[in-house]
Amino acid sequence: MKLAAFFPLFLNFLPCVSYKVLVFNPAFGASHSNFLGKISDILIDAGHEVTMLIPTFMEAKKELVGSKKVSKNKIIRIEQDSKCRKMEEESKFEEIMRKTVWTDNGDAASLFLSWIKNFTILSGWQCANIFQQTTILENLKNENFDLGITEALSICGFPLFDHIGVKTIINADSLLQLDIVKYAHGEPASTSFFPGVFSTDSDKMSFFGRLKNLIGLSFPWYFSWARFQSELEAIKPYYKKSLTWQEHLNSAAFNFVNSNQFLDYPRPTLPKTVFVGGMQVGTKSNGNLKLDKEWDSLLNTRQQNILVSFGSLAFSSEMPDEFKNSLLEVFTSMPDVTFIWKYEEENATLADHLPNVKLTTWMPQNALLGDQPRNAHMLTRHGGALQLDKSQLAKPKDIRNAVLTVINDESYKKNAEKLAEILRSLPNQPKDAVLKHCEFAVKFGNLETLKSEGRNLNFVQYYSIDILVVVVSLLLALLAIIFCIFRFIFRKLCKLFFGGKRSGYILADRRMD
Repeated sequence: MKLAAFFPLFLNFLPCVSYKVLVFNPAFGASHSNFLGKISDILIDAGHEVTMLIPTFMEAKKELVGSKKVSKNKIIRIEQDSKCRKMEEESKFEEIMRKTVWTDNGDAASLFLSWIKNFTILSGWQCANIFQQTTILENLKNENFDLGITEALSICGFPLFDHIGVKTIINADSLLQLDIVKYAHGEPASTSFFPGVFSTDSDKMSFFGRLKNLIGLSFPWYFSWARFQSELEAIKPYYKKSLTWQEHLNSAAFNFVNSNQFLDYPRPTLPKTVFVGGMQVGTKSNGNLKLDKEWDSLLNTRQQNILVSFGSLAFSSEMPDEFKNSLLEVFTSMPDVTFIWKYEEENATLADHLPNVKLTTWMPQNALLGDQPRNAHMLTRHGGALQLDKSQLAKPKDIRNAVLTVINDESYKKNAEKLAEILRSLPNQPKDAVLKHCEFAVKFGNLETLKSEGRNLNFVQYYSIDILVVVVSLLLALLAIIFCIFRFIFRKLCKLFFGGKRSGYILADRRMD
């Protein structure tokens, strides 16, 4: 009896299986690094050993890690290729883009197109540079990793894992799932009702809205394709296999997507697509929502608080002066509201005359806001937000009216609270999905039974255009046969009743009479 009671107790103390995971996390952008870093933290919390390989893709981002828990001795950095650094310095793309993002003009578009060409070349050089680090790669190969995690922003991680013997791979997209990834796996793009990452329309689109969305999805697809081709071409002297980018993408056991099904627009997906959006956000329910005394005190100064932030690319400090003055006019007109403005210039003084404005270069955004949507119109769809176009930033009246509407209309608060409760009550929490799918992938690998045959079909076959052509052809043939039959019967009847003369002539004769 005592032994029977002891046995299950003993099982509770058995150590869990620990896997060795290699995360390929290029230093390119904060959102990308943070996403892969959070996946790393989740795995470390579960007892797994994580090594992070960080090749520098942009010199200004070289210090990015994204993880708070990966040991320093488990972080391996690869310096930026000298040719890449020179091109980056000469182009000054990031600096120029931050300034032009606030305006809608041809200069921004032409600059972006020029940058795409340069970035495609840079990607190839940097991938080749990684493969040239033979000592690092040999050491990684000897580690015998159980799992590799990379992001399809670059194809380089896939052949790299194959090169050093990592058999099981997970792709983790920090944005929406790339359409080129969907294409490779045979997953529908759903362009007629699923807005792309750069779309300004909701899922209810007019003809021109669907056309614009299709073009908006095609452009990043081409950009990804050109980048992948450049990378695979550059590593040919070092990587002996001749796998296509489609084959590399199909080697992933799962595709993690930084999106939440209960927040995002609905769309058809494959079993290999795993939604993990929100895994990096601390909430009250999991005990991670904490503010230090400074922020807590600031939020309690006034009854209402508004956070003003435009993301990591659009710097408030570089917006046009008319936009800044417009915002300051709104802040001045609402002294009973605390405005926390993410302003990227250290020791800025433009709001020193306003006691209700706090300028900060950094803020604990997750703790202040909780879960956020990928764009404004998606949250507007849930009734918890009001969307403004950036052109309205020069109109203080529009901004003030929008702020007052959200503050005073109780429906916005109720809808936001309802959405927050939905996200807290998800049947499958994003963190659990990350951990379980990683462990499942290590155990079972890239299951062939999860691969859609749609990935092997061409455009005509995938959308059954060939069947449509055959059906339409048969219908036309049937109509032609029916026409011929009626024509034959009509002629016989004419011959029977009118002695072989055409009815038209008979009618004409009758009219003459």
